[in-house]
Amino acid sequence: METGPDSSTAKRLIIHCGVQKTGSTSLQNFLGRNRDKLAGRLAILTPVKGSATRDLGNAAMRFSLRPSDKRMRRLRECAILLRDAILRQDAGTVLLSHENLLGAMPGNGGTVSLYPQLEPIVDALERAFAPLRPDYAIYTRGMAEWKRSVHGQAIRSDGYTGTLAEFLSETEACSDWSDVQRRLELAVGPTRARLFSIEDEPTPERPGQQLLHHAGLTATEIAALSPAPGRRKVRMNTGSVEFQRLVNQLKIDRAARRAISELIAGNQGLFAS
Repeated sequence: METGPDSSTAKRLIIHCGVQKTGSTSLQNFLGRNRDKLAGRLAILTPVKGSATRDLGNAAMRFSLRPSDKRMRRLRECAILLRDAILRQDAGTVLLSHENLLGAMPGNGGTVSLYPQLEPIVDALERAFAPLRPDYAIYTRGMAEWKRSVHGQAIRSDGYTGTLAEFLSETEACSDWSDVQRRLELAVGPTRARLFSIEDEPTPERPGQQLLHHAGLTATEIAALSPAPGRRKVRMNTGSVEFQRLVNQLKIDRAARRAISELIAGNQGLFAS
């Protein structure tokens, strides 16, 4: 087992490992906006461009899509790099947030179940982050609405070509959040696995309040944080999703497909009918 440079540290690490389409981007933007206010109280690691956090999330996703020894080594290397940076942090509590840490969502690369590589990914994180013993936190969303949102995102970002009906049929045998919680608790123990419902969040202006309470912030401290900016990710309407789905069937290269997706998202009125 890999060990860190300071095995006596009392530092607390909370890993917010998603999941996708449960407000992770809004939470990360909110945390970034309040980084200075939280300094000394809570250190924030989010997947900004060029960050080790982003590399770790990408490594977890790649491993989940095509598990291999090489990809597992990369996952561990990214986690060890982050662990060493965390142990140098002044704050007693560190919050690491990336929505892809449990792997790819359904609709991406043929994935049809909930995080089939959860166990080896979490085991790799446990080994690499030692001597830290992280808490793991997940946000969930009502399964029916979540699947609809995931379908749209898979079409927009992952080149998925199936209709919603086809997607729902492919994922019909998909387990539920209670099973994800059971598996996570088996991996790390019940005291270190927490699931929060996005529907239980008090206000959208200050996302992630359940998670921040878990990190030790009081209601007064959370209320003093600057509210999140307006919604940044534009959800594509039904017509836009269908047009993008048809574009995906053309099998054009990823860069061109991404550029077309941005055009569609920015001109959704053309597809409203």
